Amino acid sequence: MSVRQLWEGSDEQGWAQRLNGRTKLIMLFLFAILTITVDNPRTLFLLFTVTLLLHLAAGTSVYKWKALAVLLLLGLWGSMFSQALFFAQTPRTPLVTIISPENGTLGALTGGLYIYREGILYGAVQGLRSASMLALGLLVCWTSDPRQLLKALLAWKLSPQLAFMLVTAIRFLPVMAAETGEVITALQLRSDSQRGRSAVLQHLPYICKPLLARCLRRAQTLALSVVSRGFFLASAGQLQEKWSLQEKLCCMGFLAFTVIVVASKIIYLLSEHGWYFGVFRIIYDWTVLYL
Repeated sequence: MSVRQLWEGSDEQGWAQRLNGRTKLIMLFLFAILTITVDNPRTLFLLFTVTLLLHLAAGTSVYKWKALAVLLLLGLWGSMFSQALFFAQTPRTPLVTIISPENGTLGALTGGLYIYREGILYGAVQGLRSASMLALGLLVCWTSDPRQLLKALLAWKLSPQLAFMLVTAIRFLPVMAAETGEVITALQLRSDSQRGRSAVLQHLPYICKPLLARCLRRAQTLALSVVSRGFFLASAGQLQEKWSLQEKLCCMGFLAFTVIVVASKIIYLLSEHGWYFGVFRIIYDWTVLYL
């Protein structure tokens, strides 16, 4: 599998590919609100598990699973490590001392550098948020054709220019990855160097100029193609696709569930600031246990 195929959407006709673009964007937006609202680690882990199950149901390829695993591990590790070192809330329990306060000038300047237990836990919770959104976002990108998302944005009366820019931004990563791979290959052939990580690192300083030139040529070709086809003159109605009633009901149900979760969280936060009402006791208990 090439680098571009790794990041582009699949041509298979599964259930995820057949979903309307509006359904995918609405679900992604509501899921983002849920991950921001929920603070309970078990519930966040449940949401993260749901995204992985959706990948399994959509038939994500092994190569894409590997890329997803690398990105998730890097994100979780980075969040946990940074919070473990720089956790500023109290109480905090030092697990490992990296730099002691009595360790000369460096210890005096930093006041000591520790790995905190509470920081690791806090970083894991924050990492689950980003991991859940990353997994679901990649699922939408891997199961969506750019034209599908473009039609969804135009159906919401978004200007064709802005909609086209947003879809082009989604396509930017796979195109840039493919262009970078071709430039590195060309540099290796010209220099007659061996393949490997050391050869790639050797050519990194010389990638920028040819990569920029190729991107400018591709942008010019794309602009001429869009203008010649009269894309911006086409009405949004000509590009709309049918949105099934079943998908609309699913979106409405998920919207109602998200509103209930957010409202419960707001009511609980108000109770912590003195706005306590006995009639909401069940909501308070439910929020403490699950949100």
